[in-house]
Amino acid sequence: MENERIVQILKEQVKPAFGCTEPVAVAIAVSKAAEQINGNIENVSVKLSPNIYKNGMRVGIPGTSEKGIPFAIALSIICGNSDLGLEIFKNVNEKDINQAKEFLKLNIIDIQVENKKAAFYIEANIKTNEGTSKCVIEDSHTNIVLVEANGNVIYEKKPDKRGDSSSNDVHELGNLTIKELREAIEQIPFKDLEFLLEGAKMNMDMAIEGLSHGSGLGLGAGIDKLMKGGMLGKDIVNQARVYTAAAADARMSGVNMPVMSSAGSGNHGITAIIPPTVVCKQLNLGDEKLARALAFSHLVTIYIKEYTGKLSPICGCSIAAGIGASVSVAWLIGCNDYQIAGTIKNMVGNLAGMLCDGAKGGCALKLSTASSEAILSAELAKNNIIISNFDGIVGEEAETTIKNLGKLCVEGMKGIDNKIIEIMCNK
Repeated sequence: MENERIVQILKEQVKPAFGCTEPVAVAIAVSKAAEQINGNIENVSVKLSPNIYKNGMRVGIPGTSEKGIPFAIALSIICGNSDLGLEIFKNVNEKDINQAKEFLKLNIIDIQVENKKAAFYIEANIKTNEGTSKCVIEDSHTNIVLVEANGNVIYEKKPDKRGDSSSNDVHELGNLTIKELREAIEQIPFKDLEFLLEGAKMNMDMAIEGLSHGSGLGLGAGIDKLMKGGMLGKDIVNQARVYTAAAADARMSGVNMPVMSSAGSGNHGITAIIPPTVVCKQLNLGDEKLARALAFSHLVTIYIKEYTGKLSPICGCSIAAGIGASVSVAWLIGCNDYQIAGTIKNMVGNLAGMLCDGAKGGCALKLSTASSEAILSAELAKNNIIISNFDGIVGEEAETTIKNLGKLCVEGMKGIDNKIIEIMCNK
């Protein structure tokens, strides 16, 4: 794959996002449908694949103290602008919040779990006194594939020969090897990767916000307190844990600040970006080294998601973004290709069983684990301490290990999301 196409993938897959991207994606679909039709809204009907429903049930909506998909839908009706994409809620104000609360009281929002469509599916239908409209998103958070007004197709995006309507370039990325990705990030001119540094600043700013105000679960501030009290060492592993947890704390609680996402997820972006940023700062490696490390981290994250799916029953922050962070740290500390592959094996052997039970404040714990293990796995691999090829789903090659991970997520864990939703709804 040409380096220019790799840079284009990075620009498409690494974008600012306000709030958890699942309710945000629902809001994009609803606002797009609402933009197609005039009149007074009589009903909003939304159908969601289980993973999106699960991830949006308990998570904070940015700029508000509210949680969950119903409020995201109401807010998107009041002030949504689909052209803003993942930043759809960046201009929310108190008036919008109050109007959204009043809209919710109308009880005209209907949300259903859709098991028979695509693995990543959002369908928003709006009925007014003047007609109907529809918007469908598939495969990724901003990938609108159908827009209709009064039964007439306004826009339609055809799937490729794989039956997927997302970028062909991203699919081709999954055909490369980890070594080829490493070679690419070393060859691409720094000026073409420099834009990735914005994500490091953005996500560290969110971490500082979380530390300053003890947002959400307060895990980042809590770990920091343990370090200052001598319970934990003030080392590079725990520094990464603190900043990653604090950023997740702030984001999951609905702080109205952007983070740089990766592969469609803000939490993936936090996990993929903060550990290599902390390592670079500690080792005084400079901006160019950081930009290349971030490119490696994002590319491996995107690569893995091609096998595990955009949303999976296993926590993507651990087995996609966490691995992305780990290989980038391995590269920063001078690991060779064998050791970089070993880092992936260590991460999969360690964290492959971490379930995703929806987006919520407790995600900060999972992200903190992924970030610290990313650095530990890289350091162990540098010392040639690598999980055996005969252990569990770990394969002989890094690529085989990732493919095995994909089989576990896609084939081995069917139905898990529905069972998690059942448990969550019965609480």
